[in-house]
Amino acid sequence: MSIDVPTRAGSDQALSDAARRISATLPARSLEIESAGTMPADLVAEFTENNLFRLAMPLDLGGMAVAPRTIIEIVEEVSRGDGATGWSLLIGNIGNAFLAWLEPEVAESILAGTPDLVVAGGQAPLGQAVPRPDGTGYRLTGRWPFGSGSLHAHWFMGGFIVMQDGQPKTNDWGMPVMGVAYFPASEARVDDTWHVAGLGGTGSHDIVAEDLDLPAAHTSVPYFDRAAHPDPLYRLTAYNLLLTVMAGFPLGVAKRALEEADAQLRERVQQSTGRPWIHDPAVQVTLLRHETALAAARRHVLETVEELIGSLAEDQGDYAERARLAASVIHAYDVGREAVQALFRLVGTAGVLNTNPLQRCMRDLVAGSQHVAFSFDSRKRIANARLGLQTAPAFFGV
Repeated sequence: MSIDVPTRAGSDQALSDAARRISATLPARSLEIESAGTMPADLVAEFTENNLFRLAMPLDLGGMAVAPRTIIEIVEEVSRGDGATGWSLLIGNIGNAFLAWLEPEVAESILAGTPDLVVAGGQAPLGQAVPRPDGTGYRLTGRWPFGSGSLHAHWFMGGFIVMQDGQPKTNDWGMPVMGVAYFPASEARVDDTWHVAGLGGTGSHDIVAEDLDLPAAHTSVPYFDRAAHPDPLYRLTAYNLLLTVMAGFPLGVAKRALEEADAQLRERVQQSTGRPWIHDPAVQVTLLRHETALAAARRHVLETVEELIGSLAEDQGDYAERARLAASVIHAYDVGREAVQALFRLVGTAGVLNTNPLQRCMRDLVAGSQHVAFSFDSRKRIANARLGLQTAPAFFGV
């Protein structure tokens, strides 16, 4: 099948090379990044200079037209170097990608004012938007937790419910009218709330807006419809786009954990035999099981993304077909989480030291797996679609 898609010649290889170069520097900086509680300014600048925050942005907005597979592999590579940095990279790409649901001229004006733009925030409708009397905008108030990248973002986004006479306004289906707001970071504040066990270096504080004057043009409704851009990634729903960008994180963190466990078990000597633990059959079998499971999960994600985008070139795809992609990414998180927890136990007491990368791999991947995209509610929605029981659009779809 021939697919006519926009391209930016040579960009995938250059971006992948930049990601590998940066990733190689990250293991030595993990303690620094976690201690700072955010991505260091020089790393933000390096990602920006190499266009690594524009992987998922549409080509006609200045994005890099990167193949979805390459996006996954780049996030995987950076997450392998440091989980928190990989998470910050993927969240920055999601924020910038969601500009695609704004009117093109609005997104272009935002980018023109901030060429090195990074957007942080979330789509959950936790804000309240009261319409202006003249109908040209809203007064927005809200608090959005888990704002990864909030300390280096230039703009924020936050989901909201439209209010009418003190109550949520409803649509024809009796559901609240919702949207996503985009506003400059200078017009909001960041509350210092990110004191956590895992992903400590992501600066995922609460983002707060209080009676903010919000133009209607700076709102979108990405929950149900695709964005009107020709890039292959935008054949996906917003939810599946989000999951595609997130897919590389568990693959990279778990791969790093496998490498660390292998190296440590080659050095650690079993007292009863005087031989390294790597010679113990139980250790060998455990390493093999998790290596194989991770490789299978990785292949499943990559093949499913490519198959779905290929099929969507010809038709919109039904709910059950689209749910395959979400299910594959959730499965990768489950496999990665199980691997890092097992490998942490395998290396013994040495794993608890702050200087041991394995404990950070475990904490970061378990924390990432707590994202709402992998919640029971999301799994229930996806299972419903796979079983052919979904007959109408669901919030944030599949």
